[in-house]
Amino acid sequence: MPSHLSVLLLRGLLSTALAQEPALDAEAPAVEPKESIWAFIESADGTPASPEVRAATQEMVEERIAELGNVGSVGAAPPIEYYLDPFGATALDPLHLDKVDPKEFDIPVVTNSEVKKWMEYFLGRGRKYYSRYLERSTQWLPMMHRQIEARGLPKDLTYLSMIESGFSTGATSYASAAGLWQFMTYTGKDYGLRIDWWVDDRRDPEKATDAALRYLADLNKMFSGDWWLSWASYNGGQGRVMKATRYAGTTDFWKLSAGSYLHTETDNYVPKLIAAAIIGKHPERYGFVGLKYLPEWKFDAVEVPASTSVAVMAKCAGMTEDAFLALNPALRRYALPPEPAVQKVRIAVGKTASFKENLAKVPKEEQLTLQRHTVKRGESLGSIARKYNLSVSEIARVNRIGNINNISVGMELVIPSNGAVAAADPLRSTETGGSSSSSSKSDPPPKAESKTTASSASSAPATTTKTVAAVTHTVKSGDTLSGLASKYGVSTSQLQSWNKMKGTGIQVGQKLIVKAASTTTVAASTSSTTKAASTSSSSSSSKSTSYTVRRGDTLSSIADRYGCSITELKSWNGLKGSTIYPGQKLKIKG
Repeated sequence: MPSHLSVLLLRGLLSTALAQEPALDAEAPAVEPKESIWAFIESADGTPASPEVRAATQEMVEERIAELGNVGSVGAAPPIEYYLDPFGATALDPLHLDKVDPKEFDIPVVTNSEVKKWMEYFLGRGRKYYSRYLERSTQWLPMMHRQIEARGLPKDLTYLSMIESGFSTGATSYASAAGLWQFMTYTGKDYGLRIDWWVDDRRDPEKATDAALRYLADLNKMFSGDWWLSWASYNGGQGRVMKATRYAGTTDFWKLSAGSYLHTETDNYVPKLIAAAIIGKHPERYGFVGLKYLPEWKFDAVEVPASTSVAVMAKCAGMTEDAFLALNPALRRYALPPEPAVQKVRIAVGKTASFKENLAKVPKEEQLTLQRHTVKRGESLGSIARKYNLSVSEIARVNRIGNINNISVGMELVIPSNGAVAAADPLRSTETGGSSSSSSKSDPPPKAESKTTASSASSAPATTTKTVAAVTHTVKSGDTLSGLASKYGVSTSQLQSWNKMKGTGIQVGQKLIVKAASTTTVAASTSSTTKAASTSSSSSSSKSTSYTVRRGDTLSSIADRYGCSITELKSWNGLKGSTIYPGQKLKIKG
């Protein structure tokens, strides 16, 4: 029987994953780190869980709670069909045990009462989860089968990954196991997986599969070819299983599981795997039809210099950043680690040539775009953004921070060293030798100079033009137009205008422009214009304008919009706190 603690942890993890985010405030100071349920699935550096990881973990927790019902822990009950039509439900064998042929499998299969219990679970309250696992299976099975065949192992070992993670790279257990094969950190490192601030190879499908197969082969050798004991050891640890065989005086797994030698989870692990394999061999037989199977995971592998940012790599490959990260789920930061000097990444099939050509055109200083910042006591996301001359939304996006209040003292953040790189086209300057301040290819040609203009050219300041591409946001569950406006420091009406919207309704998956493209012309300082510039600046600083606060505005977003500090806003308007309200008039100087 699972421990009371494990049930509480599962329920706590689920409630945390589903919790509503509090009101956003970029000026909220970093909180002191404290214990939370996410401490079980995230490392001490405070890395925020990505939306994919949270969704996969939520699904895993829900499925594990459903399993507890199946083993009699929390409200086990027969399927609803038994109440609606008890005679019809029992007239025929829904498990089709007479059709199960052990010769179809390359792993040992039996159909005892424990296996039947888990078959009933997968066909009853666990059906929706098993359906999802089947749909995902086609994404990974070809790669897994290639590795399995190369090692001469049973192909049906893939069902171990199914019951471990549901074929999800983002799945994380309450015990901190992660990835397709649910490696614990210490076991993963023992089998050569890199797990540090930059990378978590437990989420890398190829590397984790290789490590899992080597681990299973070692366990199988340790237990003299007994796959049942090998699987039990994968779940509960080989030391515990060996100890159980000595105490019980037998290596028969079913005798061990009938006693009190192993944890209940391990007792159920082996029959659960066998049940998953029996149904998975003929899913249509058990009513799994009309499923939307995912396409096979395919990619091209390319070599890239260390520390190259995700934004640059995705753009050079002609991919979205989300699509790039889906092919490279082991990346924990928004850039490759600083070592080794050259690293392999995955890009879309057929993009190798264009990727290499594009990457060669990106200036080196724009490939290496990140640095680390450790959050100090008293800092807020807003103050950190101002320190590095970035927007709050840029830092939140690069660090996968869904709630800008969610930073804590000691947390390490990735900081783009050039604020434009995260949002702009990294190839924007290739037509002019790679200078980031040069005109882009899309800039209009200069007009012919008049005689007057030409004669005064020596006294006019030189100018450079910088084009920044529009920033888009893919709508996620729970997003609202006003919330996105607040997050990106813009108004709701601006979002409506940029996206040609009449109302405020948005849909999950919809792509919205959240920052319009802009072109900035900058005058270079010269000795002949310094005095004029100084006079102009002095004159403009004495002027002021009025801004009417809109719903969703914060002092931080208004300060970002007008290029001033929050302290200046407060000073100009005699504000003591940070509270503002819709309709309020604020004075903006300069």
